[in-house]
Amino acid sequence: MKTFEGNVKRYVLLTLCAMSVYFFGWAVMPYNKVFFSLGTGVLIGLFNLLSMSREVKKFGEAEGKQKRKFTFGMLSRFAAGALAAVLFVRFPEHFHIIGLVAGIVTPYVIILISSLFQIKQTS
Repeated sequence: MKTFEGNVKRYVLLTLCAMSVYFFGWAVMPYNKVFFSLGTGVLIGLFNLLSMSREVKKFGEAEGKQKRKFTFGMLSRFAAGALAAVLFVRFPEHFHIIGLVAGIVTPYVIILISSLFQIKQTS
């Protein structure tokens, strides 16, 4: 079984690949607004992924020491979602709301698909 850090590195790498596809689509395809929104959303989603992994790692370390660790993980992820909403409200001519939301959930979809492949390989 792979380690937690190895899984996180794989998720980050796959998210960066998705981000490069989104920004390539922004540069080449005529749907600039949608692909720009996807790229911006995946940046926010990548921040959320890294924040969540950092919080899980701190929680695991604190559990081993029987200590309580306070983190701003959930608050920062909510703030990142609020940032996406503010970007859409402030610059509606540059952002597509469905693209922003799809970009934000891209890392979570990657985690889901990767987990399904891991389950299939182990059984």
